[in-house]
Amino acid sequence: MAMKHHFIFLIISILLVSSCSSQAPPLKSNSPYGVVVIDDLEREVRFNHPPQRIVSLDPSITEILFALGLNNEMVGVTDYCDYPEQARTTPKVGGYINPNIEAIALLEPDLVVTTLKTNTPRLIQQLEDFGITVFVLDPKKIEDIFENISSLAKITYREERAGELLGALKERLHGVRKKVAEISRPGVFLGMGKDPLISVGPGSFAHDLIGIAGGRNVVGHSSSRYRKYSLEEILLADPEVIIICSMAPDDSCLAQKKWWKRWTNISAVRNSRIYVVEANLLTRPGPRMIEGLMEIAKAIHPEIFLEQER
Repeated sequence: MAMKHHFIFLIISILLVSSCSSQAPPLKSNSPYGVVVIDDLEREVRFNHPPQRIVSLDPSITEILFALGLNNEMVGVTDYCDYPEQARTTPKVGGYINPNIEAIALLEPDLVVTTLKTNTPRLIQQLEDFGITVFVLDPKKIEDIFENISSLAKITYREERAGELLGALKERLHGVRKKVAEISRPGVFLGMGKDPLISVGPGSFAHDLIGIAGGRNVVGHSSSRYRKYSLEEILLADPEVIIICSMAPDDSCLAQKKWWKRWTNISAVRNSRIYVVEANLLTRPGPRMIEGLMEIAKAIHPEIFLEQER
């Protein structure tokens, strides 16, 4: 019986140690914690202790926070936060454009992280009226994502975890840039939808990813980040590669592929160079965007990046 009790005690001890391993190292009671971080609205935001109850108002932010190991601190996310799997079961606070302020307040967060939107100033005021600290991110390029990760890591006492994450992401980014530095750039059309035909332009992450991956966006002359295009415009641009954005990870977009295959005078169609990439990997400015970059690179230069995997 004594041996059985000892075994149970040992198991409980292991579980307790494991449950603590994903949390931030505890601060010593006599060690000061005072952090001032400037958000992307150029506001100085002060923290006197690492946040313990965090609400994310954007899927990309949710992915960053979970990647930093803040699983236990996450108390609320938007209806659209679906990655990682744990985000699906985290309490929901509505959409990311118009979240439910009362629902957020009831969660008693000590930090709400959001991205810059048209309603952000009003949202900040509403949350601060409840005494809630708000931190705003507004990444415009991949390097900004790295800065956002660093800022959130500093706030949440996860700088060691962030160092490992950023090291891996930057290494992959540098590797892609190095491999495509001296090679030709085929024309690429990236479709965000078929009816209507929508694609990306300067100022969008997907446009930047095409360039980093060694391609040339055939509608890159646009003055808009996202714009509708006619079929005639695409036929005239004659892309050598077509990338279809799927709205779900397991969607092979067979109907869209079949539609494109009708237009055999497009180089990408004639040469069977139509590919599918999950949209979330290209539009959410978080850690998985590097995965999106790799998928685009494999589509544009399979002779380099697919061979590398074999």
